[in-house]
Amino acid sequence: MKEKIRKLLEENHYFLLVTHIHPDADGLSCVLAMTLALENQGKVALPLIEDTPPLYLNFLHGFSKLRSTLPRDFPVEEAVALVFDLAVEDRLGDLAPWVKKTRISIVFDHHDVAGEPLSDLVVLDPQAPATAFLIQDLLETLGWPLDQAIAENLYTGLYSDTGGFRFEKTREEAFLAAARLVKQGARPWVVGEGLLENYPPARFELLKRVLDQRETLFKGKAVVSYLRLKDLKEVRASVTETEDLATFLRSMRGVEVSALVKEIRPEEVGVSLRSRGRVDVARLAEEEGGGGHRRAAGFRKRGWSLEEVLTLVKNKLALALEEMA
Repeated sequence: MKEKIRKLLEENHYFLLVTHIHPDADGLSCVLAMTLALENQGKVALPLIEDTPPLYLNFLHGFSKLRSTLPRDFPVEEAVALVFDLAVEDRLGDLAPWVKKTRISIVFDHHDVAGEPLSDLVVLDPQAPATAFLIQDLLETLGWPLDQAIAENLYTGLYSDTGGFRFEKTREEAFLAAARLVKQGARPWVVGEGLLENYPPARFELLKRVLDQRETLFKGKAVVSYLRLKDLKEVRASVTETEDLATFLRSMRGVEVSALVKEIRPEEVGVSLRSRGRVDVARLAEEEGGGGHRRAAGFRKRGWSLEEVLTLVKNKLALALEEMA
């Protein structure tokens, strides 16, 4: 598999790089790290995302290269698609048709996957601490240089998806990988500040609304909140600013599982699920066409109202907590 991927990377000139809807630090860091690595090899790399990029990640190297539309002169049929942090088509959103137009796609992912894989070429390791870990391994195997910019981007993905090196998949190899990235110039203090102390004021206004609108259920074992489109409009925030607010809800003492239900656009509602581990939220998300990890997952519903999705989520959490009891 690695030799086939090496050949595709070395023999092709055009590359389309994508990640999942509502890109997070791991997916976006891989897109940008690989964009820079390909450019260093003299390739043409187009990093394409469906949504407005989350501004709190604007410290990532190459952030200004991100595009939300495909340039007319980009030969997508000649390109190789590199897909990061997902393995099934539904998680690509509006980018799926462009990926399917490329001559071949290669997927790199570390989620537990249910459903038909997007590509025949899938580098999948559910035990990996982050997709950035897989990309670091790929670049080291290829012998491509990891300069400071690439190393720092990959360190961001690794740090973010391990929760600051505290989640259960954070094993020895995660620290060893991080050490190699630091040796190549990654600055932990820059990444830490960028991820944790770089939020726009609108995010705090959203957090206030999430807390005001929260509902604690099942004797404190679950907490659910929501955001309407009017909430985003009134504080002048995009849906990308809601990233990880569900994690904050999970941090309440006694909470086993949390959910944030948010209107993305008219008749389209997104759900972010977080768990301490006893409830497998990846399974709950997969039942609704989504995916993720045991502790962090999500899904979308089109043609549903926010109230309908809230009811669905509460019922699913009730069943999951009953099973856990």
